[in-house]
Amino acid sequence: MMNKYIETDIEQAITLLKVAINNALFDLESGTVKEYISFGYPIPLQLIIQCAQDRGWVEDMDDWDWTNGWEVDYWYKMVHPDKRIYMTIGGSLLCGNSYIGLRNEKD
Repeated sequence: MMNKYIETDIEQAITLLKVAINNALFDLESGTVKEYISFGYPIPLQLIIQCAQDRGWVEDMDDWDWTNGWEVDYWYKMVHPDKRIYMTIGGSLLCGNSYIGLRNEKD
């Protein structure tokens, strides 16, 4: 059984991470950021995807290249159908340092 304070701390940390991720996504969607935002810390990929999906982003099924096959780096591509903008979520499973970045439709 987990200490109740640890459980509360984790819940609050996840809430703050979601706020930061949503702020970053807003900056990309609004054009405030023109290229990419590096979080500087490992952020769970699934949490970034969940926040993006909550904002209307969907997986870009036309452009699928999850990894390069030999490194622990990853790229997950999404598109916002309403705003017609494209995004890549990337990082390293070993080193962390997650980022989200805008990309051109042809990338």
